[in-house]
Amino acid sequence: MNNFNIIIVIISLIIILFCAFYKGYKEGLTNRNKIILMGDSILNNSNYVSQGDSVYDNLKKQTQPNNILNVAKDGATINDLYLQLDKIPLNLNNSDTYIFISAGGNNILNNNHLNSQEITKLFNTYLEFLKALRVKLGNTNINILNLYQPSNPRYNSYKQSIKQWNQLINKNSNKVGEMYNVVDVYSLLTSPNDFVYDIEPSNIASQKIANLIYLST
Repeated sequence: MNNFNIIIVIISLIIILFCAFYKGYKEGLTNRNKIILMGDSILNNSNYVSQGDSVYDNLKKQTQPNNILNVAKDGATINDLYLQLDKIPLNLNNSDTYIFISAGGNNILNNNHLNSQEITKLFNTYLEFLKALRVKLGNTNINILNLYQPSNPRYNSYKQSIKQWNQLINKNSNKVGEMYNVVDVYSLLTSPNDFVYDIEPSNIASQKIANLIYLST
């Protein structure tokens, strides 16, 4: 075999190896864990931040866009989660699917200054939804975001409700039949720069939340 043929063979092997590597790399990205976002504007805050800076947009920068399904809706309450659940196809009922849910905040805001018993009753409606979620998507990994405390003093009157709500989330996370991971945005978002319009996640907060979600999958 002359030198020219040897060079051709070497180049061909390099091309074959490169194509195999690229194919594996591409498939590795495509087959990464699937992420589903459910709930309210904490996970769908595109109406409040610059274009391309929402939680969803930040997640797309870290993984393949096809790996993310966002059914969350601005202003959604716990009852709205059932409509969102209907939008999730059954083929995502797998162990590599991670569902992230943010709910309860709008219920508390819409029913100004709920007492302790009312907060508990409201949380029980949340648990009822989680049971329905488990029926349809029992093989998935469920992650529940707790509530953050807005930095604006006008929301100080909600501190006790938020505290109780988060305590209930922690208390029930290992309950048989529920079993979910707690995603702590309460400790994550503490600076005034984390909020826009007093209560919505800012550009900065969007990146923080997206990073936390990505690391939780």
